[in-house]
Amino acid sequence: MKKLGHLVAFLCCLLLACFTAGRPPAMAEEKGFPPFYVKKLAPGEQFTPFEIVDLDGRNWSNRRYLTRPMLLITGKWALRHDLRKWAEHLNIKYTLVADTLWVFNPNSGWFEDRRQRSEDAFKEFNPKIPTLIDSHSLIGRSLRIEYDIPTIIGIDRHNRYQFALESPFNKPGSEKLDALIRSKLLHD
Repeated sequence: MKKLGHLVAFLCCLLLACFTAGRPPAMAEEKGFPPFYVKKLAPGEQFTPFEIVDLDGRNWSNRRYLTRPMLLITGKWALRHDLRKWAEHLNIKYTLVADTLWVFNPNSGWFEDRRQRSEDAFKEFNPKIPTLIDSHSLIGRSLRIEYDIPTIIGIDRHNRYQFALESPFNKPGSEKLDALIRSKLLHD
């Protein structure tokens, strides 16, 4: 009886293979950018390629060799005041040695018309650093970010992911971030 079951399974597989072999190849579906699966990065790995336009129309990319390290600030909209403090601190302290960018992912059901409303809200909020709307959540998926706490991501000038610090804006968090920046981004 067991052999009969195996024989039936084999014949079904053979029949399916014959049926699909004679069919013309299906049209390849266009894949959305970025790919559905983005590998989670470990420190030291090349950062996932991205190219995002900020609210002022400037293109930010890590596809080419970076001339300076990047500091990416992210978190959900409810944390915007804490994130603004981080942005101001980093912009003042590291403006000559790193690009500081605010990256916002509107994909968590924030608004129905996420992109436009996100842009409008940020223009009204007026952060003092370039703001990028990461509609594809590429950066968040690369690191599996938890948006419930402010996160600062460090990418060195060789486009290697170095750290992601999760901390509210406070003195211990600021001191830890300064140490990470000195040791991981400004060491070479």
